[in-house]
Amino acid sequence: MEIWLKQSGTKYRFPVLPPDYELTDTSNNTPVVINSLGEINLLGKRNLKTIPLSSFFPKRKYYFCQYRGFPTPKESVKIIEEMKEKGVLRLVMTGTPVNMECTIESFVYGEDDGTKDIHFTIEFKEYRRPKVVTQEKKEVAANNVTPAETSRPAKAVESTTYEVKAGDTLSKIAKKVTGSTANWQAIYNQNKGVIGGNPNKIYPGQKLVITV
Repeated sequence: MEIWLKQSGTKYRFPVLPPDYELTDTSNNTPVVINSLGEINLLGKRNLKTIPLSSFFPKRKYYFCQYRGFPTPKESVKIIEEMKEKGVLRLVMTGTPVNMECTIESFVYGEDDGTKDIHFTIEFKEYRRPKVVTQEKKEVAANNVTPAETSRPAKAVESTTYEVKAGDTLSKIAKKVTGSTANWQAIYNQNKGVIGGNPNKIYPGQKLVITV
């Protein structure tokens, strides 16, 4: 597998593949309760797909690197940040169904040892180009009054405490607790005081407070 980012005339190939990837594809369905039927599910449109990836930009040529002559870690960070700033790009993962326009929603990186490698976590979100549909205006009779909308009650906010176990990552915890790996960033923001400056460094026994 090769992972490419393409934007205008710029192309970037990741030198080191992530250990795994997970694409989240959800739908905006709404469950409602009808007295005569019980709970039913009103089908909605699908949400935007998301893909978080975690790996590192190597300072030197390791045996597992995908190719030679790759950019330095600092050059790689600069390329990714420029793509993020410009907006829409294309993510291509050969050998998989992933070939889509997307944006970079978050890019977290840093050094955690003396190798000068830069570890990173990057989250891509699908980009769908809006389609504008024009409709003719219909005249509304003067006595046709539109009833006021009733406000919906606010959704209750619940918090849970999770103790980090061996082998856990923020993506795995987000999937386990919230049902979506895309929520790892929110969990990190809520527990930055416990985790520290690197979201890839969590340890067994740490207690994370997760609000969903």
